[in-house]
This record gives sequence, C-alpha cells and structure tokens, in this order.
Amino acid sequence: MRIGWPRSLIARILLLEGTAIVFAIILIPLLTASVLHRTKAVYQEKLLLAQAQDIAAEVTSTPSAPGRILLPPALEALYAGTYDGRAFAIVTAAGHAVRLSPHAQDVPWGAAQRRRTPQSFKRGSYVLVSVPVRIADTALWILVSQDETRPGAITDDITRSFLTRYLALLLPILLLLPLINSVLIALLVRTVRKVSDRAAAIGPRSLHVRLADAGLPTEVRPLVEATNSLIERLEQSFEAQAEFVGNVVHELRTPLATLRIRLDAVPDDTLRAALLAQADRVSHVVSQLHDLARADAMVAEDQVAVDLVAVARDTLTEVAPMMLAGRHPLTLEVPEAPVWVRGNRMLLAIALSNFLSNAARHTPDGTPIEIAVDPAGVLAVTDRGPGITVTDRSLLTQRFWRADHRRSDSAGIGLSIVQRIVTLHDGRLDITDGPDGGTRFAMVIPLANR
Repeated sequence: MRIGWPRSLIARILLLEGTAIVFAIILIPLLTASVLHRTKAVYQEKLLLAQAQDIAAEVTSTPSAPGRILLPPALEALYAGTYDGRAFAIVTAAGHAVRLSPHAQDVPWGAAQRRRTPQSFKRGSYVLVSVPVRIADTALWILVSQDETRPGAITDDITRSFLTRYLALLLPILLLLPLINSVLIALLVRTVRKVSDRAAAIGPRSLHVRLADAGLPTEVRPLVEATNSLIERLEQSFEAQAEFVGNVVHELRTPLATLRIRLDAVPDDTLRAALLAQADRVSHVVSQLHDLARADAMVAEDQVAVDLVAVARDTLTEVAPMMLAGRHPLTLEVPEAPVWVRGNRMLLAIALSNFLSNAARHTPDGTPIEIAVDPAGVLAVTDRGPGITVTDRSLLTQRFWRADHRRSDSAGIGLSIVQRIVTLHDGRLDITDGPDGGTRFAMVIPLANR
C-alpha cells in the first residue's frame, strides 16, 4: 500500500518534527563526541607542550659535570612518583637519550620527530610532543609523552560520562517538543474550528453575522477577512434581490387587476375563459414570488410563539372561497388545546395556503381535502387525488421544477416556498402517500417553550 503525504496540517508538522528528532538523536551524539575528542586532543597537546617547555626552561648542565642534565627537585618529584602515564626524555639529534624519566622505557622515543619547532604526534596509545632546546652549545630535544590508557590522561571516560549526562538531558527535551507543539497546535486548531463552526452556522437568516479573528494567527486572518467580505456581498445581494422582487410584484399587481377587469368584457366566452386563466396564472406566479421574497427576508428575530390551530382556521377561512369554486370539500381536524410553535404566523399561513393551492390544482374537481393539526407540531394537508409518481420526491421542492411540464398553470415554486419556510423554522417537510390514496403534505415545526 502506498503511503502518501498526510492531508492534515497537524500530521505533517508532527511527521516532519518526528523525522527531525530521529536525525537529532542520531547525529547530535556523534557530532558532540567528535567535538569532545577534538577538544580533548587540543588540550592534551597544550598540556604536554607546557610540560615540555617547563622542563626546557629548568634543565641545566653543571660545570663540574657538563654532560649531566639536571632538573629542579620539584620537577624530579613530579615524574618520579607513581606512574600515571606521564614520562619525558631528553635526546640528542642522533636520537640518543641523555636523560629519561622513570617509567619511560616503553615509550617509542625513536619515532619522535626532532625539528626546529615544537611538534606533536601520536604513536599507538602515546601522545608525544617535541620541543627543541640548546644546552651548553648542544642541540637537544625535550620529549614529553602521555599514555592515554593511564589515569593521568584526559581519557575517553570523561567524554562518555559527559555524553551520558548530556543525552539524559537532551532526549527528554527532544521528546517533549512534539507534545508541546501538539498542545499548541490543538489550541490553534480549536480556535480555527470555532470560527469554522460559526461560519457554517451562517445562513440566509444570519447574513449580518461576521467572523471574529481574535486569537487567530496572522496567516489565517486574510482568509477570515475574505470570508467576511464574501458574506457582506451575499447580504447585499439578498437585499437587492428581495427589493427587486418586491418592486416587481408591486408594479405588476395593479396592471394585472386592471387587465382582469377588462378581460371580463371580452364577448367570446371561450377566448375570455382562456385569457382569464392566463391572467390568473400570472397573478398566482406574482403572488408566489412575493411570498418567496417575504420568506427570504425573514430573520430569527421575527419568530414568536404561534398557535398552529389558529393558523389553520384563519387560513381555511381565507382560502375557502377559492376551494369551493373548485368544489373541493374541506375538512379541518384540530385538537381542542392550542398547539404552540415558535415561528412566523404570516409565513406559516403562506405555507399552508401553498399546500391547499397545490392540492386544488393537482386534483380533479370535487376531490376532498383534509387539514389536520397534530399536538406534536405537525400541520398537514391530505388530498385524495392521483398521488405523486415521481420517484425522487426531493425534486418537488426544487424551484421551477414541475412534474408535468405540459401544465401551464403552475410556476413550480409553490413547494419550494414551503420548503424554504420550513427550513427557516428549523422544521421538516414530509411528502408521503395518503392513507386512502392521494398525497399527504406535512410541516413539522418545533414546539415553542412557553
């Protein structure tokens, strides 16, 4: 299975950080050990060179014994004690030892470099320095050595001890870094998610809300500002659209009323009926557009406690003449007590009117229509017409969609208005088959807390 680059920003940061920590755990001890070894070698060389220069400054040749090399008692005692790996030799240009300190027999003096300037070199476990000196017109070399296996050396034990303590302190810090970064990233992500949740909650009823950038990093703020700018443009667009629809409806209603009066004077009955039907259709579409604009303009503050029983009765009274014109018998079934929901009375009445209009338009004359209110906050309209043959019933609530495209008496926005109103009330629209045939349209509105 192919492992790709993680999509999560947190996962990417932790992956890169973990990789860096692994490399640090491997490389830091190696680099530190290398630095310590080089530092130890430099100090070892300086120490031996200082010892050789001390010996060169103190060595003398007495007049009574010109071939004898003498050292001050302090230096004699330093090299005559317990052997700790330190030794010296004074040799001639030919390599003959003029003077050897105790325990110096095993030192590879013959391999020492004898030049006119101080030199340092290593043979096996011995580190040696060579310092030229002239005594009684004789060129000699002071050679000082240190056996690194003896306790007097700056041994690798110090390096190992330091590295052990150093890593014991370093490793917890390195391992703690991902934990600290995870906490910091989690806090940042939580802040971003709060802003995201607030953005997700913005809808047509809350376009006045803006996202706050407090606590967000500088890199994220341009996105928040762009989102706020987009919401502001959407708000302005919605307001312009609602204003435009309202103006269109206002401008069309009076001419339509005048046109209908004049159509009544057409002498041809067939032509008059056809023209009146077209005028009624245009008037119906204009009314639906007006209802849609009012629904889009509603905000949460417009919702109060509303009695569904009263809404059903009042709406039935208003639409009864139209329903009776089509000879649709109406029945109303409501509970005795009020059913209080939180909503907008005008919009709920518009939704019920669309239910009834839809039932009247899509059922034959004389088909009974039933209105029912349930105490659970359900307002339903059931007809006994031919029913709905559309498999995907969500299409019924799409704006300007019609099941029968041959019909010309519907704009296809009635149920979309109902869906919009139900959504504004945080409710649910159910479209099912009626118990005795036909179709049942129901709005489920949350009950009000009284």
